[in-house]
Amino acid sequence: MQIDTEKIKEAIKVHKAKTVAIQIPEGLKMQALEIYDAVEALGVKSVLIADPCFGACDIPDFQMKELGCDMIIHFAHSQYVTKTEIPVVYIEYRSDKNPTGILEKNIKKLSGIGKVGLVTTVQYIDFLDSMKDALDKNGIKAYVGKPKIATYPGQVLGCDQSAAKDVEDDVDAFLYIGSGLFHPLGIARATDKPVYCLDVEKKEVYTIEDEKRKYDIKIALRQHKFDEAKTVGILATTKKGQMAKDVFAIKDKIEKAGKKVYIISMDYISPEKLLGMKLDVLVNTACPRIEEDLVFDEPVVNWENVKKVL
Repeated sequence: MQIDTEKIKEAIKVHKAKTVAIQIPEGLKMQALEIYDAVEALGVKSVLIADPCFGACDIPDFQMKELGCDMIIHFAHSQYVTKTEIPVVYIEYRSDKNPTGILEKNIKKLSGIGKVGLVTTVQYIDFLDSMKDALDKNGIKAYVGKPKIATYPGQVLGCDQSAAKDVEDDVDAFLYIGSGLFHPLGIARATDKPVYCLDVEKKEVYTIEDEKRKYDIKIALRQHKFDEAKTVGILATTKKGQMAKDVFAIKDKIEKAGKKVYIISMDYISPEKLLGMKLDVLVNTACPRIEEDLVFDEPVVNWENVKKVL
């Protein structure tokens, strides 16, 4: 990652910052000390936040203010949280590897599709126009939707597929540019349209229909566990951008279904913190990735899925 020192320097000047906190995601930890040195070279004192960072929703502004920092420099993501105790400067990570060539080599994988919605993460936002041109040359009309939460047209987050929903009625399928299944599965469930992945790591294009079917079965099984549960733990995070401020209303709704409900709050949610608690199922109100990324002793179901059947 290239460090945009000019943007950081300007932010330090604008906010008159003297002590800054540096926040980076796990994928950039190898560059942590290099980033630290580059920031301190601009004439400020620095603190490196070593806690795991799960996105721009995970801003420890209150904690850093208490520590004595007057600004946070958040690396890799685009802005999500709008109100903070101290200023937050976002240094986005943009890939310099144009994936359009991967699309051109795999264009036959989209055979039979006349209209496609383009979606991606902030890393590949710069290449949506070249993607549209490549699709147009092959007789496929591309649409890029406007998100409600994310920053840029066509951008999706784990908790925000509105850029896809915006053009759902206009397209036959979606093409996700990135890697992994988390974002494309979210798009598939939000829109109920076929989703193809342009995998920038595998350098190929493929459908995720099989993965979606498996995921739907998994969700149905977890929902069944919730239906049978007598004791329910609600996972409630204190992370600023993930916090469910209606958690007590959620508790009331689940209790009306005849269940004993416990609200369990923590900042960093981890299975170890629940050891010794006897619960039948967990309802997650924090980041939707928790449902898949962490292994709990109890089944975990996202509140977004539970509330559909209550």
